[in-house]
Amino acid sequence: MPATTPTAKNYDITQIHQGPGDIWMIPQTVAPTDTAQILTLDLATGTPDSTAHAGAVCLGPTSGGITTTIKVKLSDITVDQAEAAVDTYMDTLESTIEAELTEQGISLMQQVLTTGVFSTQVSPGYNRLTYGGISVVPTACIAAISPKRTGTNLWVVSLLFKCASKGGITVMMDRAKKSTHKVQFSGMADLARTAGRQIGVQYETI
Repeated sequence: MPATTPTAKNYDITQIHQGPGDIWMIPQTVAPTDTAQILTLDLATGTPDSTAHAGAVCLGPTSGGITTTIKVKLSDITVDQAEAAVDTYMDTLESTIEAELTEQGISLMQQVLTTGVFSTQVSPGYNRLTYGGISVVPTACIAAISPKRTGTNLWVVSLLFKCASKGGITVMMDRAKKSTHKVQFSGMADLARTAGRQIGVQYETI
């Protein structure tokens, strides 16, 4: 047998990540641009810069982890002259960020529902979320930001440039359990952005 040279496996355990993380809703007007696709972060806290991303809102603690999904649906191209597919093409690309939130504040729920209208009144005091009759769905930039376990001031970020709340709100009130509601943000293609970076970005700071 000829002499062989082994290929290094290059295990890198620093790339084994662990949560927890936070979900941030960032107004579309201050989302990362086509030329600068990443967030301006305060690296000490992992929070969006309050000047560059004014109006960003943290959606509060989560009951469990945050799930980011990037799913490509491919369709085969077949011909009668071959038993197997001869090529393939991309049918759809779906990207979501979802979690189970624990804070039930009406203002936070309005951020999640997106089509509701929030209002507040001092006397009699209440915070209110009304909904129905608005057909235009607002969009926002959504970011899931988690610290890297291997060092300070290092972060893992999942970012959808333009998305809407797809799952609505289901609120659970139970004597024996804490209140929670599940959310799912679904990414859309922003056609004003360059092809190849129209939906989102997954990155880590180094």
